[in-house]
Amino acid sequence: MWEYLGKIANIIQIFSVFPFLLTSYLFWSRAKKYKKLLMQQEGITTVKPKALAIGLVGTGDISAQVCQFLKDKNLQMEVESYSISVGKGITKDNIQKILRDLLKIKAKLTNQGVTEVHLFLAAPVAMCAAIGSIFDSWVPVKTYQAMKTGGYEFWTILHGGSVPGIEDSLLKDIVEAEI
Repeated sequence: MWEYLGKIANIIQIFSVFPFLLTSYLFWSRAKKYKKLLMQQEGITTVKPKALAIGLVGTGDISAQVCQFLKDKNLQMEVESYSISVGKGITKDNIQKILRDLLKIKAKLTNQGVTEVHLFLAAPVAMCAAIGSIFDSWVPVKTYQAMKTGGYEFWTILHGGSVPGIEDSLLKDIVEAEI
């Protein structure tokens, strides 16, 4: 009896490689499609873009760095800036004010007819998540990451991850191909 169980276990192990290979292929192909999508979205892709430079780590305004990056990349757009004072940080006393100010900036950009936002953000991770939730499911928001060597690199797009709005998502083609 133990012989048969050993043979069955060996057969199962041999066949278990196929789901692994299939899953690996699906992950690889999805990553390839996502990379292609990001490359298509890099830069200015709409008629009225605007850069948003938010500095919340207490080092002041980051718009000069952002302007230099945009100039180096030949990206012509206005820069909206928001920052807290040098030496100050985010506290439980000012977090609600900061979030309300960012909602006002979003309303202002909406009223100006902005069609895409390039987001440059210097903030604690928890605050980045809150800011992401404010600017998600709106116009395309292209996020940039500061590099250790200086400057920025295009990172991703806030695209609205909820299933009900997937028909408007930038990932629609990728998801449809898998369904």
